[in-house]
Amino acid sequence: MMLGALPKGMRGRIERLPVGDIRSHFIRIGMVEGAVVACLERLPGGTMVLEFSRQEVALSGDLADTIEIQQL
Repeated sequence: MMLGALPKGMRGRIERLPVGDIRSHFIRIGMVEGAVVACLERLPGGTMVLEFSRQEVALSGDLADTIEIQQL
């Protein structure tokens, strides 16, 4: 499933990141394949607040839909 479909309060393991420059940005902040993310909040307009590696990050829904996860 895609990260953008992860419900609030649920966790998932990143299976595949998008290719290209954005992949490098994700890797720099620690969002790598195998990392476990939790959806803390879903905001109007599709933005998601995620927690992973003891940090919080907000992603647009469009960007979240480029990351493949396995729901835990």
